[in-house]
Amino acid sequence: MRAHIDLDAIPVEIRRAACAHHEAGHIVVGWHHRRYITHAWLRPPHGITGETCFLPYQRGFQPGRKEDAVRAEVEVVILSAGYCGEMIYWNAGEGLKWYPGEIQSHHDDLEQMRPYLAFLRPQDQAAFRDRCARAATAILYDPRMLAAQKAIARALFERRRVDADETDAMIRAELPR
Repeated sequence: MRAHIDLDAIPVEIRRAACAHHEAGHIVVGWHHRRYITHAWLRPPHGITGETCFLPYQRGFQPGRKEDAVRAEVEVVILSAGYCGEMIYWNAGEGLKWYPGEIQSHHDDLEQMRPYLAFLRPQDQAAFRDRCARAATAILYDPRMLAAQKAIARALFERRRVDADETDAMIRAELPR
């Protein structure tokens, strides 16, 4: 087991690239599930934290509605995709050299999962979250989605912001015609 590395010892560019992959993971898995963004951005000053903003739902979630249970599970999959997308970065190339041993960036996503978990009330929350993370990972490792994630992460890294139209174009560019 590798020892934990102090995040401050990791160059800012490496941390920014990891954050860009994290946000791109949310975007690609959201797109797969027809949850589209308004924009995503890496926060100033260094871009080592970020946010992906999805279009709001047109209606709330109601207990007992099967389609709302499906929507809630999709939200957990999308929230899991940030961590999964970031792990793709840390497990390859330059990221592998700097892997911090534990990713701290998932705490906000876990907090955002709480209302969906409360709505769904799975018997085993950890097993449910693991299943959702596996579903997100399967989407991200599709070669087309992986290429789209990298393109979106690159754009985020360079410009610190992407919008719906450009992410849609990047994903569609990777799909078969």
